[in-house]
Amino acid sequence: MNFKITTLVENTVYGKGLQGEHGLSLFVETPEHKVLFDTGASDLFIRNARLMHIDLSEADYLVLSHGHRDHTGGLHHFMEINKTAPIICKREAFVRKFKNDRENGIHHSENLDKSRFRFITEQTEIVPGVHVFPDIKIVDKHDTHFEQFYIEEESGIVTDTFEDELCVALKSEKAMSVISACSHRGITNMVRAVQEVFPSIPLQIVLGGFHIHETTAEKFNVISGFFGRNLPKRLGVCHCTGVEKYAMFRHQFNDRVYYNYTGWIEKI
Repeated sequence: MNFKITTLVENTVYGKGLQGEHGLSLFVETPEHKVLFDTGASDLFIRNARLMHIDLSEADYLVLSHGHRDHTGGLHHFMEINKTAPIICKREAFVRKFKNDRENGIHHSENLDKSRFRFITEQTEIVPGVHVFPDIKIVDKHDTHFEQFYIEEESGIVTDTFEDELCVALKSEKAMSVISACSHRGITNMVRAVQEVFPSIPLQIVLGGFHIHETTAEKFNVISGFFGRNLPKRLGVCHCTGVEKYAMFRHQFNDRVYYNYTGWIEKI
């Protein structure tokens, strides 16, 4: 099975008349299905998709990686242009979220048609070859990124440990790829979760944001050390990874690393 991943929105953009914003939205195509992964921070992903001749009304599913606004800001817009696609996420995505004192969760969530949401708690193959992993166990606590993030619970405001976060695995007969958005619970922990289910399948691509743009060298070294032992054929970094951390990955792993900017198309 072949996959095509088009980056509709990312922080950076080069040419093509497209625009970027602080957010992420990926469009995954299989031979028979189309899956949108996150919506960025606004309706920009729709405008960019049109410029790339992608009709998002044809998407079979929308998968939300977590409840932050730079990944769900276009949710209302998507639901207006696509009236049928189920929306896959964890129920915890609707918890009220903050970055420091600023509210940062799903915008106007009370106005959404909840009948379109499919809340999952276990690994789910939503279309052939596209698996959603909602249970990301923290094996390595050094690769977690919770600083400055909070949620509101009945007891008050507490640290957000991102129980709402999920990742996606694209599985073919001979290879497997992992897509993340921000990896607050750790990209190494996400890859481990997928490899635990598919232990003997080679890792083709790891793609997404690793949330290390402002972190210490120690956290970078945890991730780079893991990939030194589990290096995929292609490592695509973007969004909250940080351009300077991309350069460090590139220095370590050479041309296996690429920056996944707005408009990038990756074929597997």
